Amino acid sequence: MDSFSELHRMCERAAKLTHYPSVIEQLHQDLDPEYWDLGEATLRFFLPVAILDLDTKLERREALDSIPDTDLRTFVENGIMAIWERRGKATD
Repeated sequence: MDSFSELHRMCERAAKLTHYPSVIEQLHQDLDPEYWDLGEATLRFFLPVAILDLDTKLERREALDSIPDTDLRTFVENGIMAIWERRGKATD
């Protein structure tokens, strides 16, 4: 990895998969092992947007439920709510 923008791009692309095990798998494929912790820490800022952009409430719930770490899941849920409120997006 040569730059922060490269890490940003890799995390954003992985987060778009939304199912957490798939997200981590993609991130680990894209990054050298020495950057895995940094990449996983950075993902938390991309997951809320990626999950909120899913088409249905069921898809969003499934994506959230795939996050095994309770603290991370709560962080992502709070991020989704903050973005949703800013967007004024109606839920289905």
